[in-house]
Amino acid sequence: MKRRSLLFALVTPTVAGGCIRPPAPVLSPPPGGPIAEATYPPPGARWKLRTTERTLFRETVLDRDFTAVPAELNGVRGYGLASPGHVRVLNAATFNTIGSTENGKVATVASPEIGPFSWPLWVGKSWDTTYTFTDFVYGQHWPVARSHATVTAFEDVTVPAGTFKAFRIEQETGIGSESSGGFRTMGVLGIGAYETWWYAPGPKIIVKNVIRRRGSNYRGSGVVTSDLLTVPA
Repeated sequence: MKRRSLLFALVTPTVAGGCIRPPAPVLSPPPGGPIAEATYPPPGARWKLRTTERTLFRETVLDRDFTAVPAELNGVRGYGLASPGHVRVLNAATFNTIGSTENGKVATVASPEIGPFSWPLWVGKSWDTTYTFTDFVYGQHWPVARSHATVTAFEDVTVPAGTFKAFRIEQETGIGSESSGGFRTMGVLGIGAYETWWYAPGPKIIVKNVIRRRGSNYRGSGVVTSDLLTVPA
């Protein structure tokens, strides 16, 4: 499974002869434009997030404390985002997710990884990622899926922790997963979602993200929004 970088300009596709003309490639950052290198809060940093999940039948709001910690998943050392009873394990070089644990047990695994980052970030950059995903809690496995991400803007975003300049990353995940088989026979259920992430170089963290699960998602359709309540310190 390999990540391959596809760098495209943000232009409106044009239709000619019934075909969509692909946008012109952007092979390097725009001159004078903002760039972000790979960085996250150091181990020991603490912050708070508010997560709101809305489905057809309910809305739940949860405030959680997070701590950056050294972490390990299946013998692979990484960077951990620890909250009570849960650790999301990131690749320490890319800060994309390689899996998670619940109460000390492996809950999910992504191989090689899944997440919104391909460093450095600049407006107009896009890339594809191919990966596998396993959810041991739900007993599901998808042997192949793909995501496509684009950095669409560098803009102000306001959350309870303040207003930050942030790169907006728009990502479609789980592409093709509806045709993959799981541990159980569940028809066309997949892991598809449309996600928007705002990474702020100032506090060196994602300050907001919105995940919209497709109706075919194995966890059901819904919208999950996370907002930074306090900056890492």
